[in-house]
Amino acid sequence: MSTVSPPPQLSLDELRRLKWLLGGTLALVSLWTIFFLDVEAVGLVAVAGAAIAAALVWPQLPARLPALVWRLSVPGIIVAVAADFYLSHETLPVLIRLAVLLVLYRAVSYRRRREDLQLILLGLFLIVVAGVLTVSLGFAVLLLLFTACTLGFLFVVTLIDAVDTGPTVMRPEEMREVPAWARGGWGRLAVRLRQVADWRLLALAAGLFGFVVALSGLLFLVIPRFELATGFFLDRYITRKTHTGFSETVRFGDVGELVKDESVALRVDLTDAASLRVPPYFRMVVLDEYVPSGFRLSTGLKNQLISSQSARQYVRGRVNGPVYPADAVGGQWTFYVEPGVSRFLPLPGSFGNLRLREQLPVQGPFQGLVALRTEAMAMLAYQLEGVALGATLRDPLLAQYVRGARVKRDERQYDPRVTLLGPIGAPNQDALAAMVREISGGAKLSAADFTARATDWLRAHHAYALSAHIPRGPKDDIVKWLESREPGFCEHFAAGLAVLCRAAGHPARVVAGFHGGTLNAFENYIMVRNSDAHAWAEVFDGDGNWVRADPTPGGEAVPGRTTRDEVRQEQDNSWSARFDSLRVLWYRRIVNFDSRQQAQMVDDVKTFTTETGTALRARLEEWTKRIKAWLAGPWDGRRIARTAGGLTGAAAAAWGLLRAARMAWTGWQHWRRPGEFDPVRREAGRWLTRLRAAAGRSGAEPPEVVADLQRLRFGRRETWPEPGRVFQRARRARRAVRRDKVG
Repeated sequence: MSTVSPPPQLSLDELRRLKWLLGGTLALVSLWTIFFLDVEAVGLVAVAGAAIAAALVWPQLPARLPALVWRLSVPGIIVAVAADFYLSHETLPVLIRLAVLLVLYRAVSYRRRREDLQLILLGLFLIVVAGVLTVSLGFAVLLLLFTACTLGFLFVVTLIDAVDTGPTVMRPEEMREVPAWARGGWGRLAVRLRQVADWRLLALAAGLFGFVVALSGLLFLVIPRFELATGFFLDRYITRKTHTGFSETVRFGDVGELVKDESVALRVDLTDAASLRVPPYFRMVVLDEYVPSGFRLSTGLKNQLISSQSARQYVRGRVNGPVYPADAVGGQWTFYVEPGVSRFLPLPGSFGNLRLREQLPVQGPFQGLVALRTEAMAMLAYQLEGVALGATLRDPLLAQYVRGARVKRDERQYDPRVTLLGPIGAPNQDALAAMVREISGGAKLSAADFTARATDWLRAHHAYALSAHIPRGPKDDIVKWLESREPGFCEHFAAGLAVLCRAAGHPARVVAGFHGGTLNAFENYIMVRNSDAHAWAEVFDGDGNWVRADPTPGGEAVPGRTTRDEVRQEQDNSWSARFDSLRVLWYRRIVNFDSRQQAQMVDDVKTFTTETGTALRARLEEWTKRIKAWLAGPWDGRRIARTAGGLTGAAAAAWGLLRAARMAWTGWQHWRRPGEFDPVRREAGRWLTRLRAAAGRSGAEPPEVVADLQRLRFGRRETWPEPGRVFQRARRARRAVRRDKVG
């Protein structure tokens, strides 16, 4: 009869309560991934998360709900989704909201095996969608947490199914009463988990999980990859609007709404960030056609971009000039643009070469614009070489038109005459003419002089604000704003300057993009946030150049004036910048423009491994030589005594360390399981095993010593003999048994 007590185990009700905990955590983690998507479901996720958390803490709550609630839950979800499909024009957001409702329903209701598997599949759907549409370290952490919860959840479900032979589906009547496992608090389960936990097995499982994660990350670094997101078009189902608003039309107020967002839109990594002395203007889209609600990309300019479209990986920017002009700054600029920012690429100025990671349908360059056919659905990376931060852009076609040359009128081609068209109607034109006379004093001014005076006039009549109130009236909005004293945002100042210049006979247009950015103090790159969104104007100088003009109070570029002194780039050393630097470290190593960086990384690993192995071998050979030389030296009694003393001291130190480690392990086990772990009983069990092994098959165990050991192992404490003497007798008995077997 075996005298070894079986290890403690969780009961069936305790396993069910643990399954409830893991299932609720799994549901919450899957819902949190929706915050990485641009989907109108934040409120729904917040409500669902609160309900799941409440049911997780108090498992008896679902049974307290009226039976009518459970009967109407599924029909209510069907009606809500049908109404959502009817009111929404996108498919995927509706499916995501449906998944949220189903996760909520499954997470707060009592479940058996089939419902448990349904909960895993619903959570996996949300994880997959978020994984396709986002590139985020935060999502990677949630993915690891979801994986760990799912593995533990499946393990517990398997244990329950091995014992529970009941139905696999929860019956409706079972939802009306609180099950036995839902009664009581979580403290008892925590104590039981601590009692039954095999920490060695848990450590092994954690080590294996960490090894798999590390190995997967290493394979991801080494194996050539492709952009998975480019094979999906899910982003089109979520939203048709850019994240920044920098599309082909910018209405009054779009940029003002964007500035309220502090999230990072793009990151710019320069090889020589110290050479950047002024905040750059990241030019994205040119809005050359006026409409009453704002400015937009004209049909001719859009068609011109489309006609230049081709699949390319390299784009030559400066055709006639050198690739690396004398005024080039920053060295190589590497851009990491977040998904959905715009199909127009941010450009800090003229450039020599633009390099993409792979061939994509590229439009341009034309009028200083480079665009993709569609918005990038994953993080977009590209590199610029020979960047010059100039404020001018050549336009020979407009120069010909200004000189009186005939320009072919074709709607499929860029028509520069749209840059002179403003608000139509006599009231609008009369009001603009009066403002032009006030600005110029009735004199005929050059484009630079008129722009400078118009900028002063705008700043004197209007203050800066994140929002503007447009007065009522029959005139166009920009004319009404110019006539008023209302404050305005950058697009109001830029549009106002463009309209005034056009009324004065100078071609002008609005440009939208970003201005400035903060320098990450940890990794020395520029973080451009949505709050850095900006709009400014470009005015034609009459000599073939578009010149940047920024009339917004605090703006930099005004033609005809000297630029302000160079300023130091603002640095960000906050914790958010520290976490953002981790993402750029990831980009620098993972987002490669070719396989050379990966090959270089593999070579670096090989070199490090080889050098480390060579150094270890050299050190081992050196130690071997020293040992041989020491052994070959002359030996006398004194040296032998010193050597023997040293070996004895090392052995004693090792023995002391082992004893200390054993005592620490025994003390920790006694603290962890005070009611179950007893060092005397444990030592008695060891001596019983040793005596049984020493006796072998003969069974010639000393009966008196075995009886005393069994009393120490299984008897009550008050019946124990003195443990130390019993263990000494057991030691002598084992020696005697061994001598008898040898004899």
